Amino acid sequence: MQPQGLGPNAGMGPVCLGCSHRRPYSPIRNPLKKLYQQTFYFHFKNVRYAWGRKNNFLCYEVNGMDCALPVPLRQGVFRKQGHIHAELCFIYWFHDKVLRVLSPMEEFKVTWYMSWSPCSKCAEQVARFLAAHRNLSLAIFSSRLYYYLRNPNYQQKLCRLIQEGVHVAAMDLPEFKKCWNKFVDNDGQPFRPWMRLRINFSFYDCKLQEIFSRMNLLREDVFYLQFNNSHRVKPVQNRYYRRKSYLCYQLERANGQEPLKGYLLYKKGEQHVEILFLEKMRSMELSQVRITCYLTWSPCPNCARQLAAFKKDHPDLILRIYTSRLYFYWRKKFQKGLCTLWRSGIHVDVMDLPQFADCWTNFVNPQRPFRPWNELEKNSWRIQRRLRRIKEVRTTLLQAPPPSPDPAPSANPAPLQALPTAAELSVLGTGFLLQAQAPLPMFLGCPSLHPSLGPAPHL
Repeated sequence: MQPQGLGPNAGMGPVCLGCSHRRPYSPIRNPLKKLYQQTFYFHFKNVRYAWGRKNNFLCYEVNGMDCALPVPLRQGVFRKQGHIHAELCFIYWFHDKVLRVLSPMEEFKVTWYMSWSPCSKCAEQVARFLAAHRNLSLAIFSSRLYYYLRNPNYQQKLCRLIQEGVHVAAMDLPEFKKCWNKFVDNDGQPFRPWMRLRINFSFYDCKLQEIFSRMNLLREDVFYLQFNNSHRVKPVQNRYYRRKSYLCYQLERANGQEPLKGYLLYKKGEQHVEILFLEKMRSMELSQVRITCYLTWSPCPNCARQLAAFKKDHPDLILRIYTSRLYFYWRKKFQKGLCTLWRSGIHVDVMDLPQFADCWTNFVNPQRPFRPWNELEKNSWRIQRRLRRIKEVRTTLLQAPPPSPDPAPSANPAPLQALPTAAELSVLGTGFLLQAQAPLPMFLGCPSLHPSLGPAPHL
């Protein structure tokens, strides 16, 4: 697939191509309804070396929003038409068939399933398209990445899409199945995964994460998923994702230099994000600085001890930690870890609306406002109350006097009263039990528990 050729005025102005085009664009043919099976298997196969796959296919879904629920409006397939790539074909078609017909104030949710990710020039036009139409959200799932190694400009344009709020991801097995069921003339046959599908998905997913990590910015969908303080998070594209440990940090110096920002992600088999953060901070000269950290999960006991030791080594440092959720808060050792942070002078609190908005502005997208999810402040209040109770209980236990030791046993203990034999007990009868001055041992009620009493008498 060759890079998109645009006109001389393509790089001017913030408007998208559809808005700047004044007449109906007749060369754009109507979209296809379905793909052939062989076409899908050949062009959407996520191989690393895609020889002979010069065409570009785009399967799209356009949904309207009614009471925060998606309503299907249009779906179809675009392919490259001449020198015009499928992404720009969709933009022209969307202007003519959707925006001019439906209300321009209506919100739309668009999903693309692409054989190739957008080239650098198409990515720039898509970003302008979204900047001109704020009532539209876009999610792009691509089978393969286009020139992700050869062209550094391509990586920058992908990051530009992220800044405009686009969800960019590699196609996994659920996306291939959905694309097969909705956009392929499959004759009722199920999707047959090819070899190394999941391995190639992991490869492209890692490449995307490497590209986005260079921005020091989180994707919007990652922020809403990982920093969400709800007890349970709704699935994204009908898939449940595990909430991982993220740490966003901002270091501010007293001399007014540019703040140092970044974020860290915990990966399986590696050290926790708090330890990675401390290693990064220890490699720098810290004096009269203020550090603010936003975490998805509160620190574990070991990380809490390491943070407390770091604060002890740097008494002039101001460290503030805000967490979205509490990690294993019902366990005593995790509660003690939080108290260790408090006693060391580290400010620990729960993220509320101001902290979420500040984290969004500094680590996600400063050009778009933060949109709170449902019951954000209610969930924050609950977690804050839980944290206050932990602090009060642990503080009370630390201030309580130690328990007094048990009294030492007497050197001359009183002799135990001799137990009656079975014959004596049968003679004394029940009156002995009623008139006894001192209570008998507990096992007297069940003589079989003591060998000296023999079998239980018949009273």
